[in-house]
Amino acid sequence: MTPAEHMTAFLAGQTRSRIGFDLLAQAADAGDSSLPTSVLRRRILAGAAAQLAGAGILRLPAAGGRGWDLSAEPPLPLWVERLTPRRARTQRPGPRAWVEPLAFAAHLPLSRADLELLSPINDHLRDHPDAEPVPIPERSYELYGDEKRLARITTHRLVTAGLLSINDHLRAYPSPAPLAMYELGPAPWMLIVENSAAFTSLRRILRGWPRREEVGWLAYGGGDHLVASLTTCLETFEEREHPIEDLLLYTDLDLDGLECAQQAAERAREAGLPPLVPAAGLYGPLLTRPPRAVSVADAGRIRTAAAWLPEPLAARACEFLPQGEVLRQEALPKPRLEQLLCPDQTLLPQLRQQQSLPTPR
Repeated sequence: MTPAEHMTAFLAGQTRSRIGFDLLAQAADAGDSSLPTSVLRRRILAGAAAQLAGAGILRLPAAGGRGWDLSAEPPLPLWVERLTPRRARTQRPGPRAWVEPLAFAAHLPLSRADLELLSPINDHLRDHPDAEPVPIPERSYELYGDEKRLARITTHRLVTAGLLSINDHLRAYPSPAPLAMYELGPAPWMLIVENSAAFTSLRRILRGWPRREEVGWLAYGGGDHLVASLTTCLETFEEREHPIEDLLLYTDLDLDGLECAQQAAERAREAGLPPLVPAAGLYGPLLTRPPRAVSVADAGRIRTAAAWLPEPLAARACEFLPQGEVLRQEALPKPRLEQLLCPDQTLLPQLRQQQSLPTPR
């Protein structure tokens, strides 16, 4: 069961209308032993709450009001209101028959919206049982005349319950926007850079590197886009017959950048890519630069996110980030990057290996 389903089961046993969200969170934790320690716990809980609100199972506090915990991102409600479910008007399929893969539909109380979703899928499976899988938007356009109709299909209750399969029933698959990546040389490594300015500077430096055989791939991406698109690089490696053995990431030294790095590292592991590691040779010099002030972030989240960095980089990040200071990549401009990357030395070790850290500020 998903966190949203555990929350729904908990709500079903309640009689009060207003319920503290901490109780729903505890119900989700109890159903998944890995959730309490997950770095994505807050995001997962927020997504489950939004899913239940969208399904009409509960009502969230007014946006921007006092009913929200704003101590970290994303915000979480302090309480929810349990909604009494209205009886869904059911519409049986009548004389039409469900194909065997969708036989479960004959035993469910289907709403009109359910039938509008399932009927075209049923017809397609009946007429094209061996259809070639295509990207989800293409199947959506074919079945519903709307390429965005299935944009959120992965969160539909029939999918999360394990009844409706995107692969087996829709004969479709996700098609995230590709990772922007450039083959600057034949070396078997790739460096991913979060910000466009740092990417542009590094691209110009690496393009002029005196020994081209030491240069590999350079990619640009950050945030949710990086996490979603990371797996698309596998096809590019195959097409170019240029696989990699080392995968490095260089982000801002802030909470968002480090949390993104952890999520991307997990996605890389799931996809069978080489371990995604910090470009420590760039992070160290970044720590010598003047920080900028931002809103103070939660210290617990910072410690968890900074664990992606090796020591002593992680310890240093935990010194200044809780003080409301961050270091953006723009603080290490092209002239300093050129001084840092010495053409007389092998390139990859310079990107991977830490240099001596500055004295703490």
